[in-house]
Amino acid sequence: TAQAPLSHSHTEASRCTMEPSQPCLNFDVCIIGAGPAGLAALSAVCEPYSLDQLSPAQGDRAAQARRASRANLLKEGLRVCVVDPESWLNTWHRRFKALNIGWLRSPAGAQPDLFDPAALLAFAHLHGRADELLQSGAVDAELKSLPESQNGLWNLPSNRLFEDFCTDLANRLPHSFIRSGAASIQGEDGAFSVKLTDGRVLNAGTVVVALGVPGLPAVPQALKDVPERLMFHSDFQLGARLRELEKKRVLVVGGGLTAVQVAQLALKRDCQVTLCSRRPLTTRHFDVNSRWFDRRHAPQHHFKFFETPLSDRLKHIKEARGGGSVPPMYMEELRAAEAAGEVELRCGQLSLEAVLESSVEVRIDDRVQQFDVIVNACGHAPDCKQIPLIRELLQTAPAELVGGFPVLSQDLQWGDLRNLFVVGALASLQVGPDAGNLMGIRRAAHIMANAMGIRDWLQDASTVLSNIRANRFHALCAGSDSESEDSTVSASGQESADDAGDTSSGSEMGKLSGSLAGHA
Repeated sequence: TAQAPLSHSHTEASRCTMEPSQPCLNFDVCIIGAGPAGLAALSAVCEPYSLDQLSPAQGDRAAQARRASRANLLKEGLRVCVVDPESWLNTWHRRFKALNIGWLRSPAGAQPDLFDPAALLAFAHLHGRADELLQSGAVDAELKSLPESQNGLWNLPSNRLFEDFCTDLANRLPHSFIRSGAASIQGEDGAFSVKLTDGRVLNAGTVVVALGVPGLPAVPQALKDVPERLMFHSDFQLGARLRELEKKRVLVVGGGLTAVQVAQLALKRDCQVTLCSRRPLTTRHFDVNSRWFDRRHAPQHHFKFFETPLSDRLKHIKEARGGGSVPPMYMEELRAAEAAGEVELRCGQLSLEAVLESSVEVRIDDRVQQFDVIVNACGHAPDCKQIPLIRELLQTAPAELVGGFPVLSQDLQWGDLRNLFVVGALASLQVGPDAGNLMGIRRAAHIMANAMGIRDWLQDASTVLSNIRANRFHALCAGSDSESEDSTVSASGQESADDAGDTSSGSEMGKLSGSLAGHA
């Protein structure tokens, strides 16, 4: 079994926090954003290879090559910094806490450790927390034929387990954490200057933007005249106003998981709740069809998406996501509450009847109801120009925008720059409908690492042993033009068909035991 690489042995001492008084600093890579996308990018930069990009045999050869000739084969000692005004996963933590979310919607294999897809499972077992992996019923008859469906990779982790895992991962990966915002990115490939909001300047050869896509709240037209005192968005100040939901008559507007979570939160706080959506609530385990990350079908979906003209990709994304859906375990609780008369589920058109001093009257189809507060859970209209850093970047390095998203290269590079990458929801037009989700973030980080050349050593043909992805018996075949028995992966992460069946999880239990050894 391939062993964990050197970076997995780093301890808390390998991290440092830069103080505002420090002068201009130089780094090889600067990652802007300390959410899951930033953490996945950091892992991709620090890890010399990834088990879910190699077959089991290739993983063994990579580990052997690393041990035998680490200094000659690998890019060691990259100076990496992460820039964010808050600590790791602060935004994630505040949003989940505000909504009292106990379980992730994404499976355990969707996590930001780019070395091993089973790392979260290993962490759970190592710390005696296997009971925080939920069998949600997502593994249907089709998924049961996947080896990884039998070892827990499709189980859902608790949010507490996921956050603890991410904290541990961030502590182990070598980097400098800079507590500040990024105000601007200037310069050229290999020589970028990142100006911080506190006045400091960072120099970096490569910059990775790992930010979400904010935008103005999507407010139903019928409710646009409701004053702020009587209506707020579920994500306002990361859910700060959800604390107001105490023993009130509450109207929740929306048809996705967030709307249901708000309704359940209000129920727990003794509110009278009405949940209204434009269409009937739909049930689905994940917010995109599981075939998008079933390795047997995902390449077909990705190919179809990439073949779609840019002007049509937003439509493709909306169709794949289905306009919002609710996992079965949430739907079961909601239906039970409805049957008990604790919540009213309405599907219809809204219209505003009257705004009173401390309440609002709303007509839903043919009935008028009075509410103390309305919670808008209809999401946001994507607009990357709402991010000051992106707005500034568009002035110095123009890029086309479609539907509020930047148009990137196939390898997630910004405009004409080859060393400025974008991962996370901002990369939706190139990654697909799951770009902002943990699975899409993981895939984007792989694309970025390949494009950066971090894994070029796997293709080094100067020696038979070092050519990890090549046929080790190639030298015995005189006159052969074939370079590889195994699949090769381009910078954009496209695999050849020969190895697609076993690169992801062909020996997941072996990987799990290897990951446990690496974390011990």
